[in-house]
This record gives sequence, structure tokens and C-alpha cells, in this order.
Amino acid sequence: MMMAFRLILLATLFFGAGFAQAEPKTALAWLESMSKQMQTSSYEGTFVYVHGGEMEMMDIAHSYDENGEIERLVSLNGVPREVVRDGARVICVWPDKKVAVVSSSRQRTPFPTFSTGALALLEKQYQFVVGKTDRIANKKVRLIEIIPRDKFRFGYNIWVDENSYLLLRSDLIGSTGKPVEQVIFTRMDPVERVEIEQVTPNSLSAEYHWSHNEGKSATASENSSQWQFNSLPAGFEKITSQVKSMYKQGGKVSHITLSDGLASVSVYIDPNRNGEFSSSALKGEVSMGAVSAYGEIKDSLQVTAIGEVPMETIKYIVSALEVER
Repeated sequence: MMMAFRLILLATLFFGAGFAQAEPKTALAWLESMSKQMQTSSYEGTFVYVHGGEMEMMDIAHSYDENGEIERLVSLNGVPREVVRDGARVICVWPDKKVAVVSSSRQRTPFPTFSTGALALLEKQYQFVVGKTDRIANKKVRLIEIIPRDKFRFGYNIWVDENSYLLLRSDLIGSTGKPVEQVIFTRMDPVERVEIEQVTPNSLSAEYHWSHNEGKSATASENSSQWQFNSLPAGFEKITSQVKSMYKQGGKVSHITLSDGLASVSVYIDPNRNGEFSSSALKGEVSMGAVSAYGEIKDSLQVTAIGEVPMETIKYIVSALEVER
């Protein structure tokens, strides 16, 4: 009887090992597995988001099927708020104010995002290290450290569930080596399917005011070649360029997005500095948590840059902007 039990146990271990998913060996492999699972699986969770001296608690539901991704974030404290991401469209809903805002631009997310195909390219700007195991939300996790190679970007500490490969904690590490922003899950569970209701005018009451802030792509006369940078911090390059209507009076502002593949910076160029449009424009620097912003008048233009990078990076980018007239 004992011999039979041992044979069954050995067979279970042997065949079970063949079906088990192999643990990633490198830091990049861990991040690639996490990115894939966060994008292509369905899950539900609750997390605490600490940023700029504030703390938010949010529920998340993420669904992935043949139609792609859809995600809903619901704030559990403070002002009631919901955010639904559906493909390229983002809808923010404020129930108290009866307002829904639709945007095609990518909204800032508290989670670090990686393009799996571009992860290896980030090694020029960051060092990736596999750290120790730990426990979060009663689950075994692995720490992955992302350490910047220069002063122009922040780092990350990321904890990944060793079984599901879902993100369970993320710390954005500032220039002092301390977290400037944190996401910590208290619950994170993969599920077979999540039903997320689409947000449409018909799904909300008629009292809601709908606002569309989708901008427009740059035209031939307003394309990205008008705005150049004489230099950029290593790894940063221009990703998108748009012209947006930013004022009720119809004033248009150019918007350029720069990225190193992980950190991103938005640059806004406003030609209306002498008009009433720019009365509230930022002049000087301001920081809140991980976000740095800087604005100045340059070549009769109001230039404002904002991003999750050190202030030194923001100022470098603004000073590097040149205009060909």
C-alpha cells in the first residue's frame, strides 16, 4: 500500500511538473509575463493608490475576449468617480455632477505599462533586477526592480504574483530613492469572465452632460515637423503630435508626446499667450507626487511640459524646443 502511494505521488509530481508554467528566469521575462497577463486576462481586484499626499481606494474589473480589452475603475472613497477604458476610448463619469467626459487620448494610469516587444530596448536606460520573494494580499510575490541609469527618469519596484503573474504592488521610486507614488492591491483575483457594462448616453440618465475631448490629428500645415527639439534626454523620442482645441473661444494648442518606452512627457505649445486664452497658463515649476510640470514663455509661445519624470527632465525638454518660422 505504501509503495503504491509513493508511485502515485511520484507520478503526480512528474506529470504535474510537465504541465506547470515555468517560472520566469530574468527580470525582463517576469515583466513580460506580467504585462501579458494584465492585458490579456480577466480579473477583479481592489487597490490603494497613494499619490501627491492623497490616498484613493479603487475597485478594478478587467475583461479580455475576442473583442479586446475593456476595464472599469470605480473610486471607493472621496468624490464618486468611474473610469471606463474601451479600446482607444476613455470615459470618465462623475455621478454627483452628472458629467461624462469622453476622450480618445490615453489617460494616465497608476499601473506601469510595458510594450513586450520593446522591453529589451529599455535596458539602455534602465537596469532590471530580480529581487526577493514576499507576500502581498496573502499571495506569494516576486520583487522586480527597475533602476534608472541616469538622473532623467524615475525607477520602479514591482511585485508580481508568482502564480497568476498579475501585478500586486508597484512603487514609483523618486530621485531620493523613496516612493513618490504607490499602488498596493488588497485583493486581486483572476476570473474566467467579467461582464462590464458599456457606458453610453442610453446607459446613464438623461440628466448627464456629455463632453467630448478627443482633439484632432495634426494636419499637413500643423504637423509635427513644425516643432523640433535640438536634443533630448537619452532614450526619449517623439511618439505623437496633435492639434487640440483647448479653449471655448476656439484657440488651438499643439500637443507633443515624448517617451523613453516607460516614462512619458506631454508638451503643450500655445500660440495665444497674448490673448485671454492663456490667463491661467503655468509659469514656473510645480510638482505633485510623481508628476512634474513646468511652463515658460518661449519665442512668443506659451510652452508647458508635464510628466512622471524629475523636474530636471521637464526643464531640459522645454529648453530644447525650437521653432522654425
